[in-house]
Amino acid sequence: MTDLPSGARPQPSGRLYLDRPSFWPGVVLLLVGLAFGSVGLWHLYHDLRLSRGGVTTTGQIDNSYSTTTRRRDGGLSYRHYMDVSFRDAAGQLHSAVFLVSREYFIESRGQSGVELRYVAANPAIAEIEQGRSRRLGSVFGLIGGTILWIGLLLLGATRRQAASRRRAAEAGEARSATVTSLQPAGKKTSGKARLHWSDSTGLTGIAVARPVAELPPPGSTVTVYVDPQRGQGYWSGDY
Repeated sequence: MTDLPSGARPQPSGRLYLDRPSFWPGVVLLLVGLAFGSVGLWHLYHDLRLSRGGVTTTGQIDNSYSTTTRRRDGGLSYRHYMDVSFRDAAGQLHSAVFLVSREYFIESRGQSGVELRYVAANPAIAEIEQGRSRRLGSVFGLIGGTILWIGLLLLGATRRQAASRRRAAEAGEARSATVTSLQPAGKKTSGKARLHWSDSTGLTGIAVARPVAELPPPGSTVTVYVDPQRGQGYWSGDY
C-alpha cells in the first residue's frame, strides 16, 4: 500500500490491534498467566478441601524414586516421587503417586509408612507433605498473577495506541508529509522496512513494518492523520 486517493479517509480495522508490537506478546502472556493461575487455584482448592474435610491416617510407602532431566544450561534437574497406598475410613484401598520436595524425600528414606491426609468425601485429594498444596498454589498463583498483570499492561497499551489511531482516522487533521527514509525492519531476509515521514510542522512518525515493495520511496508525498487528543500522526498506509 502506498497512499490513499485524495479525500479518502482510511477505514479502521482489526489491524489497529494486530499490527501493534505489544498485541501478540500481551495475548501470549495473558494465556500463560491464566494457565499458571489456574494451576495455582487448583492447588489452593485442594488445600482448602484438605483443611476443611481432611482426615489423617498412615500411608504405606510402596516405592520411592527420582527422575532427572537435563536443563538447557547443561545442568540436571531432579524430581522426587513416592508411591503411597492407604485405606480410607471405610477400609477401601487407595494408592497415589506424590511429587515431593528433596528435603522430604531424604527425611522419608528408609521409612515404611508416612503420615497422610486425605479428603473423606474424595480420597483422590490427598497429600503427604504437609502444606505442599498451599505452597504450590501460592507460588503458581504469584507467578501467574505477575505474568497476567504484565500481559494486561501490554494489551492496555495496545488499546490506547489503537484508540489514538482510530481518532486520527475518524476525526483527525489530514496533512501532507514527506517520506524521509525507509529503515530495514526485522531480519535482513524479511524484506520489510519502516517508513519514516515528516510534515511541514516538524511532526515526524514511523510507520508499521511493511514489505519494501509496498512502500513509497523516500521523497514521496504521503497523507498522514493526526490524533486530535495526543497530537500524534499516522501514515494512511498503516490502516
